[in-house]
Amino acid sequence: MKRHFAPETVSVIKNGTGSTRREFLLATLGLTVTGVVAALPGRALAASVIHASDAVKQFVAVSQAITEHKHLDVALAARFYEVLAQRDVQFVPRLAQLAALVTAQISAQNFLAKASSAGLHDFLYQIVTAWYTGTVGDDYHGTLVAYKQALMYQTVSDGLVVPTYCGNGPIWWTAPVPDEHDGHIEQL
Repeated sequence: MKRHFAPETVSVIKNGTGSTRREFLLATLGLTVTGVVAALPGRALAASVIHASDAVKQFVAVSQAITEHKHLDVALAARFYEVLAQRDVQFVPRLAQLAALVTAQISAQNFLAKASSAGLHDFLYQIVTAWYTGTVGDDYHGTLVAYKQALMYQTVSDGLVVPTYCGNGPIWWTAPVPDEHDGHIEQL
């Protein structure tokens, strides 16, 4: 003889945390879907940077020529371009003039000389200053675009860390002290 239980008497045994396995799996699935949806605008931004406008490509070409850094971050370049264009209404036409001066394998000094003869010396220095300091504008209303990615820290990255509250990462003081005869000082 089979016994039938009324629905009120059947209880779900929980694991002591107040939830069942099914609830946990549903919550995990919900968080995963939320994460995927939240990442979509980031992918759209990355896709838009990869297929950057011609003006941003010109900005990258000019930046690579004047800094002589061939591997500049395109997303960072797009942010610099946006801020520089917002602050200066003549930025886009002057950038086009500079881009016309860029040739293959041009040195930074030759590029600076060409820009100076075209009357774009100070404009070119704005771009260089932005890349090396990570800021646009030299007034109190300047815009910080990059800190750790600023080029001024890349030139000394083999010996110095970016100044922050935590040098060399968490608990950096536990690493062994470098050997004084490791060859780095003799190379200088």
